Amino acid sequence: MTTYLLPKAINTRTRQTVKQQDLTGGRFTPSQRALCQEQAERLARQMTVRTGDTWLAQIVEYTPTERQDQ
Repeated sequence: MTTYLLPKAINTRTRQTVKQQDLTGGRFTPSQRALCQEQAERLARQMTVRTGDTWLAQIVEYTPTERQDQ
């Protein structure tokens, strides 16, 4: 299975996390780690400005699962 990277930001006070997801289906591959890191840092800066709390950039590796129709 293929592993992808997901840019996230975590609130240092509340531990809340938010993720940035490309709704067009684009994904970061391991070879795009630097680009993913930039997106995570941008997200953390935006959340810091929006909330007044400190947010830290984070990258999470994940392997997508196939949805099963029920």
